[in-house]
Formats: sequence, C-alpha cells, structure tokens
Amino acid sequence: MKNVVILCRDEDAPNITALLKDRIYIRSEFGKNFRFTVLISDEDLDDFIAKVTQSMEFMDKSTTVEVYSPDFVITHDKPLENEKKKRKSSPVEQLIDSADAFAKIDINTIALAAIASLVALTGLFLNNVGIIIGAMLLAPLLGPIYAFAISTSTGNRTNLIESIKSILIFLGIIIVIAFVVTATLSLVIKLPLTPEILTRTIAAPIYVVMAILLGFAVMVALSRGISEGIAGVAVAAALLPPAAVVGISLAINQDGALGSLILTLENVGGLIAGSVVGAIALQITPRSYREKMSARTILFRILWVLIVLILLLLFLSILPV
Repeated sequence: MKNVVILCRDEDAPNITALLKDRIYIRSEFGKNFRFTVLISDEDLDDFIAKVTQSMEFMDKSTTVEVYSPDFVITHDKPLENEKKKRKSSPVEQLIDSADAFAKIDINTIALAAIASLVALTGLFLNNVGIIIGAMLLAPLLGPIYAFAISTSTGNRTNLIESIKSILIFLGIIIVIAFVVTATLSLVIKLPLTPEILTRTIAAPIYVVMAILLGFAVMVALSRGISEGIAGVAVAAALLPPAAVVGISLAINQDGALGSLILTLENVGGLIAGSVVGAIALQITPRSYREKMSARTILFRILWVLIVLILLLLFLSILPV
C-alpha cells in the first residue's frame, strides 16, 4: 500500500476530487490550497499516478504529488507490517531495478570477462565445444544488453550511455586478450585454425535474424523469472566466441578478420534490437506521463539507429569477404 498526497490550489481541487470520487480520501484546506490524502494499493498505483499526471498538465504548476510507503497498514484481515519488504517484486520490476547495476561495469566483471576470453581461446584452439561452453558460463555479457534495452524503453539516458560503454569495453577486452595471447603463442608454436575458429569467420544474414530472435527471447525469459545465468549463456554464445575469433584472426588469419568482425557486430546489433523489441512487448515504461513522452522520443531514435545498423550489417554480410 502507498500513501498518495496531492497538494493543489483551490481552482484545481475539483479536478482532484473527480479523480478520487470512487475512493476514500482525506481533504484538508489551507487558505487557497488543498491537501488530498488517499491510500492506494500497489496494484492500482501505476494507473492512478498516470491519471493524476495527465490531469496535472492542465493544472497550476504548483501542484505536487507525494508518494510514500506507510510503516504499516491495518486492515480488517490482518496488519501488514513492512509490506514493502514482504511484497515480492515481479520479474519485470526486478529487471528494471537491476538495470542500474548492470549498466556499469566494475573490476570483478572485467576480471570475469578476461578469464572467460582466455577459456574460450583455449576451447577454440583445442576445438573443444565443452570448454567453449564453460567460457560462456563465466562471461558477464547479458547485463549490459538488457540494461541497454530497459534504459531505452524507460528513457534513462545515463544508463543508456553506460550500457553502450560496457558492451564496447567487454568486446574490446575479449578481442584484445585473444589477439595478444594468440600473437604471443604464435611466436613459440604453430597454432591450428580449427573448425570452431573457421566457422566463426563467415558472416551471413541468418545470424542477424537469429540474434534478434535470441535477444527477444532472452528478455521474455527474464520477465518470466528464468535465471540470469541460463539466459546469459545464450547471449555469451552469440558474442564471446566470435569476438575471440576476431582477435585470433587479427593475429594469425587476417583473411578471416573482417568476416569474424561482421559476424560479431551482427550478433551484437541483433541482440540489442531483439532485446529492445522485447522490452517494448513487455511494456516496460516510466510511470510519469512526461517521462513516458521523453522515453518515447529516445526509443524512436534508438529504433531508427538499430534499423540502419541492421540493414548495413545485412548488406555487409552478403558481400564477398
């Protein structure tokens, strides 16, 4: 339950009264100002706040709305103490809450990305699928992808920029480590171009389609409470090995470098596009009316950029490399 307090001038009081006509509320008068206090359930809060913010567009600019959680609420059934702590958030709410944390990277996630790239490198050179899958379990690549999607749908510019930085940094770490290790080892031993490496030097339009579907599926899976670890493996499978092959190719197989780079970008662009579409399908939006309008503008711009990027990657993937 939430307490909603609305402060407005006397000329706007009838509008608030109309909004509260079916609810029990307290109305206090202070000169030319009115204070309305009403108790709203968590399930009705979003709809109620949306109606209030729409009405505020036509009210005096001094109108304010305050929402807070009471310490406890006593009903006819039983006292609900610390309801906010007891109430279990939905998976979608948990996604939104965790977007802030996953948009940025720290030393621990950088270390995991570095270790995952080394493990993937080993699996690629040994042509061992099991080792490559083990690397996927370590790679923390899911967070920035869905943080980007949620930040886009909610209009959070700060997290949007941080998510892009995190994605680029992760990919950069994987490529650089793969290049440095491969170039160093090639001075000592002859490194084989295994089938697991060569298959990731060829780009094709189908990979874009698969990445879009995967990004969408991952967002839906997360919204249904599927473990981030399981969903993260799917994302890492699309990003980690191709990015490592880019570094390998730059060191010992320059002919396959462009193809592996295009494949990596196809997967990145497709995953981001699919996850954004998934966020739209899940109706992940801000609560405020003005924030919704701002988020819609950002969303349209990002969608246009993604469309252009996807078309460019599709064109590059059909060119002879």
